[in-house]
Amino acid sequence: MRTTKPPTLLAFVDTETTGLDPLLHDPWEVAVILRQDGQDEEHVFRIAPDLTAATPEALRVNRYHQRTAATDWTWDDPHTAATRISSLLDGAVLIGSNPGFDAEMLATLLGRYFDRSRPWHYRPVDVVTLAAGSLYGRASEWTVRDCDATWYGKVGRAIGWPWKTHAVSRHLEVEPPAADVAHTALGDARWARDLYDAVTVPDAFFAASDEQLSAMAGAALSRRIGGQS
Repeated sequence: MRTTKPPTLLAFVDTETTGLDPLLHDPWEVAVILRQDGQDEEHVFRIAPDLTAATPEALRVNRYHQRTAATDWTWDDPHTAATRISSLLDGAVLIGSNPGFDAEMLATLLGRYFDRSRPWHYRPVDVVTLAAGSLYGRASEWTVRDCDATWYGKVGRAIGWPWKTHAVSRHLEVEPPAADVAHTALGDARWARDLYDAVTVPDAFFAASDEQLSAMAGAALSRRIGGQS
């Protein structure tokens, strides 16, 4: 049965897993930031994994043992969590850093409980690819402006190849997650959302009405005068 939800429903997602193979490894932390009607709702699920085939490097990177040993850590009921994840992602466009990986992990998880293991929209959005495209788009504009095609090479050197995630992000003025937040599902989902917004959402100054611009100018002037008093 086809979903009736609009394809404009956005879901910024990230999974922390016990390895890279969806057939062998489990997602143990799942974050979904659901955006609907301009509002974001954050959801985090913790599902106890099977560590039999876990990759030690994966557990080291996402600090599995350290984080799950915290006194306030609790696990969700797997079926309840899967049901909620399926409902949240029904018809949504998945957005993340390498969302194809997260989609495979989530499909394996949901497939344990439901016949329909991929309820989301068929075309996910990779924020790093989106951001790199934005930077090359700027190179195109600068090339036309300056009659100088070396802008493409400058962008290429700045973001590397394969594209370096943190370099791409910083060139869009979005700071990657700090060390204590990186490789947590919610921290990475928030970063993916911020990078997506840096490309797709206009700066508030340019999108503001005349009344909003006046209010912004007044607030800035008040801060300046207040700082001089």
